Amino acid sequence: MTQKLSHKKNDNPIPLLKKGQYNSYRPEDIKQWGVERFLDTVCAKNDIEVPVLGFNDEENSRMDSILKEEVKENDF
Repeated sequence: MTQKLSHKKNDNPIPLLKKGQYNSYRPEDIKQWGVERFLDTVCAKNDIEVPVLGFNDEENSRMDSILKEEVKENDF
């Protein structure tokens, strides 16, 4: 008796990311699902909106200058 292999997406579903939880996938699972299918399923389809954090102009300027220094020091 031979068994037919089906390659339907529903045969091996990819668990979706759960908001507010730590999510991880094993590399062997991603290889089994296929990288392109995995990324199409799990990755955001739209840009991620960064919420307004309430920093004032002085605080934003200070953070920008610190980031520039770190980039310069670490050769990013």
